[in-house]
Amino acid sequence: VYIAYSSTPLGPWTNAVSGNNPLYRSGNLTGTSDWIDPQFFIDTNTVYFSFGQSSNMGVAKLVFNATTFLASIDGSDARMIDGVTYKCKRLAGLSNNLEGSCMFKKDGRYFITYSNSACQNYNVRYAVASSPVGPFTYINRIIVQRDNNKAVLGPGHNSIMQYGNNWYIIYHRQHYQYVDVKRQACIDQITFNGDNISAGVQTQEGVWQGSGSIETLVASSRAKADTDLAFGKTVLASSESAYKGGTSGNINESFSAVQNFYAAEYAVDRNNGTRWAPATLPGYLIVDLGMDYPLNRCETTFEHVMWLYKYRIEYLAHAEAAGITAAQGSTAWHSFADRSANTQDVSPVVDSAKVTARYLKITVLSAALPTATNEIRTIVETDYADRVSIVEFKAFGEKQVGVRTAAPSMARNVKNPDVAYEMKQDGSVEITLINTAGRTVLRRMEIKQRGIHVWNLRNAGVKPGVYICEITMPDGRIGGLLNLTR
Repeated sequence: VYIAYSSTPLGPWTNAVSGNNPLYRSGNLTGTSDWIDPQFFIDTNTVYFSFGQSSNMGVAKLVFNATTFLASIDGSDARMIDGVTYKCKRLAGLSNNLEGSCMFKKDGRYFITYSNSACQNYNVRYAVASSPVGPFTYINRIIVQRDNNKAVLGPGHNSIMQYGNNWYIIYHRQHYQYVDVKRQACIDQITFNGDNISAGVQTQEGVWQGSGSIETLVASSRAKADTDLAFGKTVLASSESAYKGGTSGNINESFSAVQNFYAAEYAVDRNNGTRWAPATLPGYLIVDLGMDYPLNRCETTFEHVMWLYKYRIEYLAHAEAAGITAAQGSTAWHSFADRSANTQDVSPVVDSAKVTARYLKITVLSAALPTATNEIRTIVETDYADRVSIVEFKAFGEKQVGVRTAAPSMARNVKNPDVAYEMKQDGSVEITLINTAGRTVLRRMEIKQRGIHVWNLRNAGVKPGVYICEITMPDGRIGGLLNLTR
């Protein structure tokens, strides 16, 4: 186990142990498996770390040299009575503990969470003590666990954090349904009632919705983000790959094959836990945006960040195809981006161009798939990582933020206010209402001709309150406050 320090979270980092050595080696603390999953815990000005697996799980104390910043394990604490080379305390009173421990303090009580079981049946449990060295009392409540009804598979290794007035669990889980060992990072809010932590909190939405400190932060950021024009739109694919099925190599469980498991709609569902995969290559996906939009970029998130994908993105305008089926048969596609000779292995891949389009088509040509056995090993041994897939395909409109084209007419403190705006050229207009909590409560998109337009809120279905109104047009953005009364 190594430890490093830096003057910023972004580095550069320097080994914090003299001689470029590890903090400790396997067997230096409790013995077998004592090197697994160390994690910091700061109690006021004292730094501890929990570590280890099963009966070898323990806690040790760190000391730092104020001049050199070098770190070492502190053996002067009389409570640390165990250890081979360095002093530590083997944790007693835990139950159903395997690995991945995380210690934290709340209201004078010390909690330690940890993973139990493994693979698709991972879950997170915990115990409580009045001291960081224990003894701990096991609380028979499972914070996150497998739930087929929620499409949650194998939630495991975790961290706990407080942000604002709320507490959260950050953990990994596996791609549902029974596919492979690629891990997804998740975050859900937890609550406390004395020593009891809320159980079964895993969701698909996480902090994307609900109320709380991080939820508000996420909503505020989302309200300011560019609109993904491809989200939830009609799609058509050349093919959809099946899930092969098979038998788990770690837990005796068999899974049936599922046809069209990697569906086309998953590429535009704003969910990194799903993906579209064509059955054969080349394979294409067509997205119908519903109307012409002035576009400036597309972002493609492929399944693996460090694999090299080769592809093309093309487009058609509204007048060039009467519908998505007609677009599929068209031979008049225009080039938006050509990465048939791509050398960029990053994710998401960003392609920029200024076009007006209703239909977008991404054709995946090939990928540098893994060949080594240890690279393609999966939980379901017959469902090897031999497919090419897109997690998310996004499209964004052309915007010139900050250019004021007309003074907005924002009526205040009146019933059913009108909002007037002027467009200097034909194109799409997006009107957004954001409440005081930073949440977008209404978003409307239309194609308008140049000139002055009036938007009446009478039939918008918006509740009374104060809102920020933003209007984005091809040639700029305007905005102001609205106080909508009854």
